Amino acid sequence: MIQRIQSLYLTLTGIIGIICGLITDFIPNERIDMILLLVVAILAFISIFCFKNRSAQKNINYLNIIINLLLIGFMVYYLLITPGGDLSPKKGVELIVPVLLIILLAMANKYINKDEKLIKSVDRFR
Repeated sequence: MIQRIQSLYLTLTGIIGIICGLITDFIPNERIDMILLLVVAILAFISIFCFKNRSAQKNINYLNIIINLLLIGFMVYYLLITPGGDLSPKKGVELIVPVLLIILLAMANKYINKDEKLIKSVDRFR
C-alpha cells in the first residue's frame, strides 16, 4: 500500500537524498558524500515498494540509517581536517541533512511497526 504514512516519510527521505546528493555546493567531500546520499535515496525508494514484506522494509531502513551514520562520520572527519577560513561556508550546516534523514527513517520504522502490530492483532481474531 503506497498510501501509508511511512511511504510519505520514505518519499521525503528519497527526495531530500537526491536533491542534496546532486547539489555539490552543499556537501563538503563531493564524491563519497554524493554517492552515499544517492544510495540513501535509492534504498528509500526500494523500501517503499517492499510494502508487502514489512520485515525486509524495516531491514532496508536500518541499513539506510547505518549508511546515514557513515555519512555523518565522513562529514565530521572532513570538517575536522579542513581549516575554517573566511572564504569557507559555515562549518557544520551540512550535517543537518543526514540527521533529518535518520529522523525520517526512524519515523517510517515506527509506523511500519504499528502496521505489524495491527496485522498481528487482526490475525489473532481469525
